[in-house]
Amino acid sequence: MAAAAEETSARIYDQGYTPWRGTLASPRSRFLCIARNELRLAWKEKWFKRLAVVALLPLPFFAVFGLFAALVPGGAGAGAIWGSFWNLQLFFVMLMVYFVGRRGVGADLRAGALAIYFSRPVGFRQYLAGKWLSIAVAVAGVTLLPGLLLALVGYVASPAITTLDFLRLAGGVVLLSALLALTAGSVMLAVSALTRRPGAAGILWVVLFYISSAFASGLTRATGAEGLASLSFVTANTNLATAIFEARAELGPALVLVAGQLGWAALGCAVVLLRLRRFVRA
Repeated sequence: MAAAAEETSARIYDQGYTPWRGTLASPRSRFLCIARNELRLAWKEKWFKRLAVVALLPLPFFAVFGLFAALVPGGAGAGAIWGSFWNLQLFFVMLMVYFVGRRGVGADLRAGALAIYFSRPVGFRQYLAGKWLSIAVAVAGVTLLPGLLLALVGYVASPAITTLDFLRLAGGVVLLSALLALTAGSVMLAVSALTRRPGAAGILWVVLFYISSAFASGLTRATGAEGLASLSFVTANTNLATAIFEARAELGPALVLVAGQLGWAALGCAVVLLRLRRFVRA
C-alpha cells in the first residue's frame, strides 16, 4: 500500500536558485526603453508612418530652389528659401508631437501605471527623460535630419555657398532643433499631465500651438514691443530662424527669442512637477 501511494504521489524537484549570468542592463539606460516604447506605439499608427514620409518630401524641392537662389545674382538668396523651409517643417513638428506625445503622462495617470513604474528600478527623472526623449527624436526627425541634409546638398552642389555659410546653416539647424525639442517636449508633457485622455491632450496641444502665436502677435501689435513675440514658441522660433538663415541675427533680439523658448520649457517642466508632486516626494 505504501508502494502504491509512492507511485501516485508527484515528486518535487528542488532546483534551487539559478543566478542570471547574462549581461545586466545599467539602470541609467532605462529611459531609453521608455523612449523606445513611446516611439513604437506611435509607429503602429498608419498616419504616423505616412507623416514621417511626407515630412521628408519637401527636402528635394527646397534643395533645388536653394541652389537656384544661390546661383542667381541679385536674387532673394538661399536665406529666404531656408525661412520658408523651416516654417513648413514647423507644421510637421506640430503633427509629430501630437502623435508621439499625446499619450505622455496622462495615459499613465489614467491607467495608474506610475506606481508600477516607480516600484521597479526606474527613477522619476528617468521616466520623464524617456518621455521627453521620444518627443525630441520625433522633432529631430523632421527638423534636424532634413535641415542638415539640405545644408550639405547646398554646400556640395553650389559653389556660391562657402564653408562659413554651411557652418552657419548647420549650426542654426542644430540650435533651432534643440530649442524646438526642449520646448515642444516640455509643453507636450505638461499638456498630457493636465488631462488623462490622449485625444484631449492632442487637441489641447494643437490649440496651444496656434493660440500662443495669435496671442503673442496681438500683444506685439497692441504694445509695439517686438520682444513680446517670444511669448509664442512658434513665432519665436520662426523669427530666430529667419534671423539666423538670412545672416542678420543681432545678439540682443536673438537672446530675447531664445529666452522665450526657454521660458516655455521651464513652464512646462513646472506644470509636470506640480502635477506629479506626490511621485516626486516618494
